[in-house]
Amino acid sequence: MTEKLLNKDFQKQAPGSAILQLFELELSSSSTVYFHAGVEEDLSTVQFRQEDGTINTYVALPVKASGFGLDPSGPVTRPTIAFANALSVFGNAVGEYDDLLGTKITRRTTLQKYLVGESGDATPPVEFVKQVFLIDRIKQTTKEIIEFELAAPFDLQGVTLPARQVVANACPWIYQGAAVDISNEYEKNGGCTWHTESKYKPSFKPQTSGLDGTVEYIALVNIDDEYIVPNTGETGTVTFSTSVGSITKNSYYKTTTTLGTSSGVRRLQKSGAIDTSADSSTVNNYWQARSTTSSPGTLSDSNSNVKRVRVWSTWDSSTTFFAYTSDNFNDYVKHTSGGVTRLWKAKKTSLNQTPDFGIYWELADMCSKTLTGCKMRYGFNPQSVGTSTSTGKCDTDTKVVLPFGGFPGARSFN
Repeated sequence: MTEKLLNKDFQKQAPGSAILQLFELELSSSSTVYFHAGVEEDLSTVQFRQEDGTINTYVALPVKASGFGLDPSGPVTRPTIAFANALSVFGNAVGEYDDLLGTKITRRTTLQKYLVGESGDATPPVEFVKQVFLIDRIKQTTKEIIEFELAAPFDLQGVTLPARQVVANACPWIYQGAAVDISNEYEKNGGCTWHTESKYKPSFKPQTSGLDGTVEYIALVNIDDEYIVPNTGETGTVTFSTSVGSITKNSYYKTTTTLGTSSGVRRLQKSGAIDTSADSSTVNNYWQARSTTSSPGTLSDSNSNVKRVRVWSTWDSSTTFFAYTSDNFNDYVKHTSGGVTRLWKAKKTSLNQTPDFGIYWELADMCSKTLTGCKMRYGFNPQSVGTSTSTGKCDTDTKVVLPFGGFPGARSFN
């Protein structure tokens, strides 16, 4: 009904009133900025009603909006809105510009005579259909203006319908988002049921005691699909042999790298600077044999006979944990907080910095989002069946079925 009144106005030779664009920028669920480009010479505020009769006051801002035309035969329009004198007026109103990305902005179009206090004021208000957009990107920033490009809610870059993309080689679920130990079903997100402490009871060989869901193992894997095993002195510690002339499948070995410019690996100080005092000392490489051979060659990441593993120790406030220029040597620690035990990897050299999210630590048990990462967890194949502290064999068990559709396009057909 209100739009019909406007159509009648525009069918006349002159509508008899100025066309006015009003904008409503939702900064949050409880904060909205109301503004317009200015009607009067003194840039006074104007008032306009909502459908329920509520009156909003729109502040005059130096703004230019364009590109709102509709073309049913072409692509969805992506209008722009630019603010002059941004740093003093618009900046004070909304804060940091980057924070506006993704926020909703509503454009309302009416005639000046339908504003509150004018002759056509009514409830519901007389206006064209509202246009709703999201701020998609900052198009340009200069000393004079800040210009944003808007997009329809269904036209944002990277957003697809349905929201979940079917990709064969990358799991779309949040890692541990639906962990089996999350008791509140409403807190679960996605389909990955992996335990938050990486505990696992394999049940793919029910005829074998210890693989029938009765023994709980811990399978710790990093984002590089490398098993993380206990260091010396920890429960379930493994033995690393320094004799690498021949290797046996699934056994563990240790080599050293000399710190310094010749190897390219340097230890870092707390500040992030190179710790030259550590040059000429050695750090360990830890490996698990993938084959049995009497001539394995030099153990390295490019040697197919072995695969790198990492070692963890329990965090201690009196111990310095180091980071290096190559994170193959960064320290891993286990720490319990709030009843939850997690594994952490050093991001910076630190002393007495409790493991937590921040500049010093990052979670070590992270998923690579690949089938390999899934297999190393759900296909965990203990070397010592029935022993909960057992580490895993290098070959995972391929008979296990993933408990969720993490890789919907990965099924092979014969």
